[in-house]
Amino acid sequence: MAGVLIVLKFLMNLIFLVSASTCTERQVEATGIKGQATIIFCDSDLDNESSTFTWTKDNRTLEPSPQITMQGQILWLLNTTSSDGGLYVCRSSNSTFSTEIRVILSVEAGPCRSFSEIDLKQEKDNIKFSCSEERVPVLGETLEVQWWKDCKSTGIRGSELNLFNVSMSSKGNYTCMVIFRYEDKNYTASLTYQLEVMKKEIVINPQVLEPRDKTLYVKPGMSIKLECNLLIGIGEDCQQETSVYWMINHSYAMMPRYPDLQQNLTTEMRENSWLYGRSTLFIPEILPEFFGIPFQCVILNPNGNDIGQVWLSQDDYMTHIWLIIAVLPILAVIVGAVLLNFFKIDLILAYRHLCGKDKNIHEGNQYNAFVLYLHGKRPGSSTVEDFALRILPSMLEQQHNLKLFIHGRDTDTEAASIASISDVLSQSKAVMLILPGSTEDETLIPLSQDQNRLEDSQLSVLFSDISDSGVPLLLVESGENADYSLLPESIQSSIKKGRVLKWKPTVQPDGRFWKQLRYHMT
Repeated sequence: MAGVLIVLKFLMNLIFLVSASTCTERQVEATGIKGQATIIFCDSDLDNESSTFTWTKDNRTLEPSPQITMQGQILWLLNTTSSDGGLYVCRSSNSTFSTEIRVILSVEAGPCRSFSEIDLKQEKDNIKFSCSEERVPVLGETLEVQWWKDCKSTGIRGSELNLFNVSMSSKGNYTCMVIFRYEDKNYTASLTYQLEVMKKEIVINPQVLEPRDKTLYVKPGMSIKLECNLLIGIGEDCQQETSVYWMINHSYAMMPRYPDLQQNLTTEMRENSWLYGRSTLFIPEILPEFFGIPFQCVILNPNGNDIGQVWLSQDDYMTHIWLIIAVLPILAVIVGAVLLNFFKIDLILAYRHLCGKDKNIHEGNQYNAFVLYLHGKRPGSSTVEDFALRILPSMLEQQHNLKLFIHGRDTDTEAASIASISDVLSQSKAVMLILPGSTEDETLIPLSQDQNRLEDSQLSVLFSDISDSGVPLLLVESGENADYSLLPESIQSSIKKGRVLKWKPTVQPDGRFWKQLRYHMT
C-alpha cells in the first residue's frame, strides 16, 4: 500500500513539472515612429505582479539603459531609431505557466504613425477619441496632449477629442501626440485613430402630392378616372414595402359592392433614384351615392403614410351660365374703356371730319395755331427750323387744310394787316412752341440775311404776350433732351403734361404725332 502511494505522488509531481514547462506563443505587429517613444506591450494572460518578464531582440536579451526602459508588461524605446526595428520576444512566466509573445516592430519616418484603430460612423453621429494613460502609458510627467488630423495640428489640447455631427469632411486619421518628461528629458508618444464616415441613409416619408383636398364637378351617370400622384421613396426596393389603394367614404374601394371599379398603379424612377407613382381609380358610372363623400388615395409603407382626398360634386350648369352673364358686361365695359382710351383721338378726329369741323376754324379764330420755333444757343439753322418752315406746313396746311401763323414766315408778310402779335394770338386756337434738343450734333447752317433771329428782349416781350393771351399752349420737342432753358418759368408752368409731343424725323405721315397735333388744333 505504501508503495502505491509513492508511485502516485511521483506521477503527480511529474504532471506538475510538465504543466509548469508548458509554453504558449502568439505573434503580433507593432509600429514605431522615428524620434518618438515607442511602447511595446507584452499582451500576456499572466498576472503582472506575480509574473516575471524578460525581453529579447533578435535573440539578444535586452537590459535597461538610457534608451530602453522596462516596467512589467511594457517596454519603452524612448528615442526610436531605424535600427530599433526587428523581432522582439517577451517571455512571461510564473510558478506554473509561461507564455511567449513575439512582436514584429517596424519603424516609420513619421511624424504621424499609421492608424491603430478604425472607427466607423454615420453622418450626424458623435464620436470621442481618448488618449488617456490607459491608451498611451507614459513615464514621468505628462506635459501636454496635442491632437492632429491627417498629420496637421488642429490646435486642440487635452486627453479627449470630441467630434459632433460628423460629416464626410470629418474622415481622416486623428493622432494624439503625448509629450511627457522623464529623467529631465522630454519625449513624445503617439496614437492614431482612423475615422471612416458613411453617408446616412435618407428616409423619405411617402406623400400624396396631388390631390390633397380637391373637388370635381361631374354629372351622374358619366364615367371618370380619378388620379393620385405619389412620392413613394428612394430606390426600387421601397415599392415592395409600399401599399397604395383607394377608399370610398373610409371603406376599401375594391369591395364587392362596387365590382366595376378598377385600380391601377404605375411608377417612374426620376433623378437621384426618387421613385414616383400614379394611382388611378376608374369609375365607369357615377352613382348618386358618390356625391358628397370622400374618395381617398392612401399610401402606406414602414416610413409612414399619407392620404389625399377627392370630392365629387354635381355639376350645376345654370350656375355657370349666370356667372358668365354677370361677368360678360363687366368685361365688355373694361374692354370698351381700354379701346376708347386708346382710340379716343382717332374717334374724335373721325367725328370732326364727318361733321366738317376739321376744315373750319372755330368762330372768332382765324388761325388753328400760332407757331413759334426757338433756336438753340448756337447761331445757325437746324432741324427745328426745317420742321417749322417746311414739314409742318406741308402736313397741316397742304394735306389737312389747317391755317398756321408761323413766326418768322408770316411776320413780315402780314405785318400790315395784323396790328400786333397780340392780335394774332387772340385769333389763334392754340400756341405751338417748338423746342430744339440740347445735344444736337448736326452741322448748323449759317443764318442768311433774310432769316430773323429774335433777340432776348424780343423773346421776353413775345413770351409775355403768349402768357397774357390765355391761349392753350402746345409744346413740341424736336430731338432728344429738349432745351427747356429757352423758356421762361411763366411759360413752363403753363404747359400741361398731356400737351407735350415729341417729334422725330422717322414719324410717319399718318402717325399718332400728327393726329395729336390736329386733335389739339381743331
